[in-house]
Amino acid sequence: MSVTPLVRLHPRHRAFASLRAHLLRSRRMLFAQVMSRPLPQTEQGLPADVLDLAACEQERTIDDLIAQRAYAKLKQIERALNRMLDASYGVCHRCRTDIPLSRLRAQPDAMLCVACKSLAEAHTSLRSTAWRLDKPAEEVYRS
Repeated sequence: MSVTPLVRLHPRHRAFASLRAHLLRSRRMLFAQVMSRPLPQTEQGLPADVLDLAACEQERTIDDLIAQRAYAKLKQIERALNRMLDASYGVCHRCRTDIPLSRLRAQPDAMLCVACKSLAEAHTSLRSTAWRLDKPAEEVYRS
């Protein structure tokens, strides 16, 4: 008879097991999506019409954006799975507090708590607004 210590998992860690399963499922689905994309084919000739050419170019651009988004999401999932291995999963990278389980259930690859994510988005929004060329700087800082 082997003696194995009975380890009681913290309820938070039990929830991480289901989140890990969700992340692995998402990763499998994204891999399938990426792998099922048709390879770009060289066209024998240019479309006869300028509108056909524009439609082909737009379709290619949209396909590329979808692929980029899938690859970015795969990277986020891989990072989350790696954080689970080194025990930094579920901890905000900015303020080092626990990320609420409700946020992790909504977005299992979250790296920031709600408060820090809001601050980061506000900072990004302010920075992008400051660089707009359609408004003078005085108007940007007043609004």
